[in-house]
Amino acid sequence: MYESYSKNESILDKSKETKPGNGARQMIMKVVNSLSSKMEIGAPMAALYLLKNPDHYTSHQFVPFYWKNYVSYVQGQWKAMMDLAEPAEDDEGMGPEDDAEPGDEEQGVPHDDIFPPDHSGTQETVRISRSNGRYMAKSNTDDYRYRPAQMEHISLYEWVQCSMKHPLRASHNPRQDLRWVRFLEDHPQFESQAVALDPDRRTRFVPHFIGPSLPRRDAGDKEEYCCAMLTLFKPWRTGIDLKSADFTWEETFNQFNFTARQKELMDNFNMRYECYDARDDFGTLIKAAGGAIGGGNEGDEDEDDEEDVYADNGENDEDDDSAFIERGRQMENLQRGNIAMNAALNQAGWKNEGKPTGQPLSLPCIAIDSALRAAAWNNIIKVEKLRAWRRKIGLMGSGKEDEVSDPATPFEGGKVKNDAYVVPGSYISKDFKPRQEKWSDVMTRVIKEFKLNEGQEKAFRIVANHSCCIVSEQLLMHLGGMGGTGKSTVIRALCKFFEERKESYRFVLLGPTGTSAALIGGSTYHSFLGINTTKTAGGSTAIVEEVRE
Repeated sequence: MYESYSKNESILDKSKETKPGNGARQMIMKVVNSLSSKMEIGAPMAALYLLKNPDHYTSHQFVPFYWKNYVSYVQGQWKAMMDLAEPAEDDEGMGPEDDAEPGDEEQGVPHDDIFPPDHSGTQETVRISRSNGRYMAKSNTDDYRYRPAQMEHISLYEWVQCSMKHPLRASHNPRQDLRWVRFLEDHPQFESQAVALDPDRRTRFVPHFIGPSLPRRDAGDKEEYCCAMLTLFKPWRTGIDLKSADFTWEETFNQFNFTARQKELMDNFNMRYECYDARDDFGTLIKAAGGAIGGGNEGDEDEDDEEDVYADNGENDEDDDSAFIERGRQMENLQRGNIAMNAALNQAGWKNEGKPTGQPLSLPCIAIDSALRAAAWNNIIKVEKLRAWRRKIGLMGSGKEDEVSDPATPFEGGKVKNDAYVVPGSYISKDFKPRQEKWSDVMTRVIKEFKLNEGQEKAFRIVANHSCCIVSEQLLMHLGGMGGTGKSTVIRALCKFFEERKESYRFVLLGPTGTSAALIGGSTYHSFLGINTTKTAGGSTAIVEEVRE
């Protein structure tokens, strides 16, 4: 964006403007075009970015939640207590007189601190900040551990979801419908922040778990899973509050009475791993089915069992996974295209697979010569493409399509005569009906098949109605909208309609970039029109003439 601005900075010179503000409009246009070309996004999306509009819309908002910090704090406290209760072998034989330094009692150093600050399990990352000339150390767990006494019963998950903080010295007043209270005195922000709980946030805010993946419920360390779930859903201030030393984490987990909502959340946590298991099971099923169908040679029992689940090769008909994988519409279209392509190559003599089978196709037979160079092949292909294009254009005006149009009529089908017609614009009307009733039925069937809404149906019928009548002018129509509004669905429905009319050549899908063309299953401008972007001496004129033809 800066590069585009710096190159065209002279546009903003007001002395050169023909109209007030024209330079600013030209600058915005050049910046938008620069973003579109470099980021492969459309001009409407680039304009939205410049206008600071959101690029996506969600029904919920997400709150960052570093859950591992809380679980590590709880586990660290229990580890420190267990280390003190069961000292290591190196510490055995040390009496109480060996633990203290001389003069500790006079200095007031406590000996019963069960959480020594130098223990690696209890060390916590803190953030140093400066406020009002004072330095303050605060960790991620302080807000929950030192929450007000009125919020003693709130679990960690609800706290992250519903809590709101407000500076006491802020210039604007906090929400009056909430009850604001201070943290406990041990909190670093006791004198500067107030906190409140908003129950309405439960339906609008979702904690975003940041960090490592949550532990699994049905695999892995069960103790770690139970500890993590109790940390999330059981109220606590220190790790010692979550369970007794007489019980394990699993026993405490089984004894705790979780709410229905908390059980639903735990099921949702585990859904990701259930999907992974289903994927792995399905993959194993496919591999086993391929090995059973492909079979193996006798006498290979000493080989690794892993080799028996794979087929011998991927070219056998028995290796088709259609019995396990349902083919989609795109896969079926691709397979039909491959079959038609192979048949065309056989009839043209391009594939040496025996004698051609099936009905003969009206395709040119080309003598294959291995000595032909790339330039010669390009010339042959270019000539054949030109012949096919001229033949297609001739069919469009001669009325010889296969049962597409009626005999010559002023508005529909047949050859266009050198005469003047009053061509109505009724094809944009909802009540328009083609001369042939069957095309109206095809439109209705396609609309139901693709489940087009009211706006999509309007756009579809305008193009479909226009294709059923001869109009002197080409239909120039813009179909716009935000992402996800169904533009690609209308395009697929039109492709289906033209396939029904056997006029697929009349509807070409083009895109400015490879990404946009791939989304609609089309081609780029340069690829379809044969425009060569390579600049060669004396070749630009020939390229332009070729495109015009």
